[in-house]
Amino acid sequence: MTAAIVLAAGHADRMGSNKLVLPLGSGTVVGRVVATALASCDRVFVVIGLQDQGTRAAVEQAVQVADVEGRVDVVEAAYDPGMFTSVQAGLRRVTGVDTVLIFPGDIPLIMPETAIAVRDTVLEGWADIAVPSSGGRRGHPIAVSARHIPELLAMSEHATLRQFMTGHVSTTRIVPVDDRGMLLDMDTPEEYDRVLKRLKSAETSAKEV
Repeated sequence: MTAAIVLAAGHADRMGSNKLVLPLGSGTVVGRVVATALASCDRVFVVIGLQDQGTRAAVEQAVQVADVEGRVDVVEAAYDPGMFTSVQAGLRRVTGVDTVLIFPGDIPLIMPETAIAVRDTVLEGWADIAVPSSGGRRGHPIAVSARHIPELLAMSEHATLRQFMTGHVSTTRIVPVDDRGMLLDMDTPEEYDRVLKRLKSAETSAKEV
């Protein structure tokens, strides 16, 4: 069994609006991330900010479109003091799984094949932690063996995933993938435009094949 945690509780100050509910393809930014998480994991836990009804509605719409009721749960969490509190909030809901994938909610062009590649690296016992890499740059999602959940939950809420991974270099595997989209996060309107152009280009290429 596998679970995904989608981190969707950030402030989005640099975007000027809720970037997760911006339109992308036939849905929204967070909806696309949820779809990728569903394609690679049995259960998905989307961590949103307290009383963030906009993101909740976007997630519920994605679930309805995908007809996967029962596989996706929304978890509310205070974002402050930082992203790691969202990671921990999601992990507290995870039970009975072997591997956990952690998806940032603002990197919507991750390919399902990338998530599956890191998932299988951990699920099949090749490593405790797996990180995808494209063109020499590391990206997302990160896959972690469930045996590390107690350690992650015991860490300070001021900690970071980078700190956790630094302590486990010897059991981490870098997984090469052909997925430049996983490197495109979107914190500003300009970066959102870049994501839109990348998606349009990918869709055009797919039609030409």
